[in-house]
Amino acid sequence: MHFEVVFLGTGAAVPVPLRSTTSQFVDIHGHTYLVDAGEGVQLSLRKNKLKFQKLKGVFISHMHGDHVLGLPGLLSTMSLLGRKEPLLLWGPEELRPWLDATWKAIHAHMSFELDFKPWGEGEEVLLEGERHRLVSAPAKHRIPTRALRIEEHSLPWKLDGLQAKSKDMPFHVRQALKRGESVLWNDELQEASMWCKPPGKTRAYVYSSDTRPCESVKRLAEGADLLYHDCTFAERDASRAKDTHHSTAKEAARLANQAGVKQLVLGHISTRYRDTGELLGEALAFHSDVEVAMDGMSKIVVAG
Repeated sequence: MHFEVVFLGTGAAVPVPLRSTTSQFVDIHGHTYLVDAGEGVQLSLRKNKLKFQKLKGVFISHMHGDHVLGLPGLLSTMSLLGRKEPLLLWGPEELRPWLDATWKAIHAHMSFELDFKPWGEGEEVLLEGERHRLVSAPAKHRIPTRALRIEEHSLPWKLDGLQAKSKDMPFHVRQALKRGESVLWNDELQEASMWCKPPGKTRAYVYSSDTRPCESVKRLAEGADLLYHDCTFAERDASRAKDTHHSTAKEAARLANQAGVKQLVLGHISTRYRDTGELLGEALAFHSDVEVAMDGMSKIVVAG
């Protein structure tokens, strides 16, 4: 089952040619989501040949411009291209009136409905799908900000199709076994283990940009296979990181290590670090599997 993250924008507050502001495209089992929407996000989506018209939902972590200013343009583009299907939108309470004021000011007409769901307080499940879920929790920034966990659950057992076909197994029996259930057939109780291989290990991706290291993000990231974490500064600028409520490479790696994260990706990189080797070196001292994000980079989420 496909589970991939494409890092569209990996820079901090100021967009530059090599790094756009924050946005990501996540595909889990064919369900696609946009995580934050920095300036010009629709251009980044086109550049990476991603089908944004089929997005299931958009998650906005907070109302700072480098995470939200691309949203009106993206939604307008989707409307101009004729989208009809409603779009889920999660974000802070202020997001909806801001969008409404924007549409009014530019006399826009939207061709589809926005199903806006403001996130609340504490950890909460935003969406529960058949095989995946989205979970949100508070981050620690200057304004209300949320981190996001996208994870698999209830993966199907792998049925031996040839064996089932040779025995003329009915469809409803096959489906029950693939759910891992026991089912009565031919006057005998059929166990999933008799016909199927157990499901693979579930995978999880966690996104947390714009945050100080905090317990809520660490809990959300527990055991994740991939974590994208704020790394706006190097350790030599730790005081600046603290003043602006961001994290250093060392802090991101230490949190990832404490949470048992398999792989860490550093993002939200300040323009002051043209050579990111310094950031990578600091992080590798605290976590063995680290990468610095680049615009256009994609990662398949692999079970650890």
